[in-house]
Amino acid sequence: MTFTTLASDDSVAAIATDAAGSLDNAALAHAVIGLGRFGCVHARKLLALDGFRLSALVDCSASARVADELAKLPLMSGLEELPPGIESATIAASDEAHAGLALALMRRGCHVLVEKPLCVDRHDGLLMIQTAHQCGVTLATGHIERFNPVFDAAMLGRLRNAMTSHRQGSGPLMRFSRCSTRVGSATESVLDLMVHDLDLFAWLCAAPSEAPLEVLERHVGGQSVRARVRLGALVAEFESGYGSSASARLQFLEGGQEHRLDLRDDARAQGHADDALARQYRAFRQAILGRPSRIASGADGLAAVTRACQVLRA
Repeated sequence: MTFTTLASDDSVAAIATDAAGSLDNAALAHAVIGLGRFGCVHARKLLALDGFRLSALVDCSASARVADELAKLPLMSGLEELPPGIESATIAASDEAHAGLALALMRRGCHVLVEKPLCVDRHDGLLMIQTAHQCGVTLATGHIERFNPVFDAAMLGRLRNAMTSHRQGSGPLMRFSRCSTRVGSATESVLDLMVHDLDLFAWLCAAPSEAPLEVLERHVGGQSVRARVRLGALVAEFESGYGSSASARLQFLEGGQEHRLDLRDDARAQGHADDALARQYRAFRQAILGRPSRIASGADGLAAVTRACQVLRA
């Protein structure tokens, strides 16, 4: 399996390579933007993570509060209050705010990890990618399922072999299903949940971000959305929605037999020393150093958003 890496032009790659030696042992001064549930999870993880030094928290809400273990960190109401020297940041604010915050941070020289979805407007995503190149910084997207421990080397090898041997016309190679207990409309689940699996399918298939997606079928029900798509020569089915219990599954064909993976394995529970979030941050740092990484690039994140919007418009 070939992992996608962050796109960068030659000059940026050269800068990253030259800087890698000096950054190897240096912790990056890091900020977390947005202190909702996910932002606080990121912040607590960063407190104990090598390679990063959590230095600031930002939330524009007057009612923003932090857990006791984060109380010693400076809490700011806007990016303009950030101290000089912040080198990287996580954006965990509302989806609509992702683009503006990322652009402002990159223009001040910060590497940025944006929670999924990267953006809600394709034009914003293109500007984000262009700005990352112009500013010589890394733009990454928090598609955390790439770091699910289910996808170890052995499983990636099995999936790659299944793709190679899959016969067209024999049915979908993969079926993804994801459900959350949050409250929302069926269509909201596409950019909230299905976008995870659209990125996962593309990454597992080593499909480039520019590969066209064709929506073959789509059905919107009361609680979920189902879609059948073709990416390159491979067909997959997706279902996302909201209900009384949370679940995430991947079924795939191998040797004519269907196998099921539970993507909510307890081993990836947040708080584990080597959970998916810790792995994602290590990969983010590798990308900053200009090294191969599983991290979803800005281009990968934009591709997932674009494909999710295709499902919504079909």
